[in-house]
Amino acid sequence: MLKQVMGFWLPVLLLLSACNQGEAVSKQATEKPTQTATPQENTANLPKSPASFESAKKILYNDIYKGHNITFYCGCDYDPRSKIVDWQSCGYKPRKNPERASRIEAEHVMPAHQFGNFRQCWREPEKVCPEKKMTGRQCCEAKDPVFETAHNDLHNLFPAVGEVNGDRSNYNWGMVEGNKREYGACPIEVDESIRRAEPPDAVKGDVARVMFYMEDTYGFKLSDQDRKLFSVWSKQDAPDAWEIERNQRIAEKQGKDNRFISEYKTTVSQSKTELKPVIDNKTATEFSCTTKKTCSQMANCAEAKFQLNTCGNTSIDGDGDGKPCASICK
Repeated sequence: MLKQVMGFWLPVLLLLSACNQGEAVSKQATEKPTQTATPQENTANLPKSPASFESAKKILYNDIYKGHNITFYCGCDYDPRSKIVDWQSCGYKPRKNPERASRIEAEHVMPAHQFGNFRQCWREPEKVCPEKKMTGRQCCEAKDPVFETAHNDLHNLFPAVGEVNGDRSNYNWGMVEGNKREYGACPIEVDESIRRAEPPDAVKGDVARVMFYMEDTYGFKLSDQDRKLFSVWSKQDAPDAWEIERNQRIAEKQGKDNRFISEYKTTVSQSKTELKPVIDNKTATEFSCTTKKTCSQMANCAEAKFQLNTCGNTSIDGDGDGKPCASICK
């Protein structure tokens, strides 16, 4: 009897099992596999930097530096239309590349190589951009909006003598031993043997506050050693009138200022609102140490001597002979 029952139900059970398996296979064939979405970073709070590097350069030269056509490290005047550098205005002497030294270039104070290394697209372009063989930089420019925003951020861009920009390369900032000056009166020091550059004293604070800004805005972490050094530089070289003006101009364009400038706790009794832009100081009748000036910003030789002897602005005495600004104190 049991055999008869099993003989009846066994084919039925086998038929039902086959139908269920067929439905499962059909379902698997029609359904797409579940994919884990790559988390997207929130870019809403980032600055509204220019969409391309070409646009960033145009805005930098034509808007941000309008009326202040002076290179960052060397303090050289340049023609705003031709972008040609006036070497005599700052005592600049080319090291080995007169052609590149004759023009200005947009310099990243925090190099793209440095902040790019914080991004996967730079470190592993084959994973982020597998469809085409690319360098890390190419992949980041194609796929990473955070990198692109940082790369075109006007707070990190300055007009610089092209040769200096090229020599500085992607070297880290730090102290360079000795007096390694190779650009005439321009006091920047670059040592390729240790891949390090030391900015002029007059802009060390500017450099420090840009580096702090890039860390604060994009999360590009600085080393403890760098953070200590930049803290010293920032204290030694407080924001001057032009740095404050520049910060305000960029904030109007990008919707975000550099708070390490706007919130700087200065010990100078004169308030920030009383400081006039550097371009107005050329006609000042009284000299002041509030704003550290380059040679091209001096009203005359008397002001240059005041800056050197009274304010201790040694950056305008490139050869260390005790005489400032050879271009105006002849």
